[in-house]
Amino acid sequence: MRVLLTGARGMLGQALADSVPEGVQLLPTDLTELDITDAAAVEAKLASAAPDALLNAAAYTAVDACETDESAALAVNGLAPGLLARACAARGIPLLHVSTDYVFDGNPPGGRPWREDDATGPLSAYGRTKLAGERSVRAVSAAHWIVRTQWLYGLGGKNFVETILALGAERDALTVVDDQFGSPTSTHTLAPLLWELLTRRPAYGTYHAVNSGSCSWHGFARAITDAAGLPVRVDPMTSAQLKRPAPRPARSVLDTSRLCAALGHSISTWQEGLSDYLARRAVQKDAPPS
Repeated sequence: MRVLLTGARGMLGQALADSVPEGVQLLPTDLTELDITDAAAVEAKLASAAPDALLNAAAYTAVDACETDESAALAVNGLAPGLLARACAARGIPLLHVSTDYVFDGNPPGGRPWREDDATGPLSAYGRTKLAGERSVRAVSAAHWIVRTQWLYGLGGKNFVETILALGAERDALTVVDDQFGSPTSTHTLAPLLWELLTRRPAYGTYHAVNSGSCSWHGFARAITDAAGLPVRVDPMTSAQLKRPAPRPARSVLDTSRLCAALGHSISTWQEGLSDYLARRAVQKDAPPS
């Protein structure tokens, strides 16, 4: 199977490239090779590459920047997925599109994890543009999987784990928000799940894919510093005290039971994902330069 991957140089894209299953030929592309907001360029790329499936891992993910540049974010997050889906539908091939928990408002029914069919209500420009992308995919292609994930970190990109490790090595104390709850998710957990979807091809539709369990950002930071043996103090703070431009959903834990049922197995915990990431990080750090 030939799979065209957009966003190949991003953090998730790199994890996908590192975990390509046997029998899959990866066709990686990124912004310098393909402008996914250009319909003609998308058509030409699919015509020349002739993939059997397309995996869209490209996104405008600077959440706060989206607040002042929503039109640019909409082009990448909202309109481009529709262009990709339309081109895929014309060739009779499936599309796997990666989305986000930010499509929800952070106040789930009964405080339970969000299910795929729960009502959406994004609070931020990022969430609005990603929801627009989901809708544009559904409007033009029946053969699609939309996979919502959250709190991503992984090798090869800026992420919360690296930020905490760097600050924890420099300071005696850190202050981290404790009123936002989610599931920290390693790209090295997510990437194999996406490959399973593409190779096993369960029913089309929307799925949630995150490491299991949940915590606050403060709890995640504590776990990171403890695992790294950093003697830094981690104090709690509120989202209001942080004063970020884009509002974040307070509780955006995602229910993964639909994906687990489709694939026939559970998903590793966020603690296991963190441990695996730190081990991978140590190996990468100790590896001789190429």
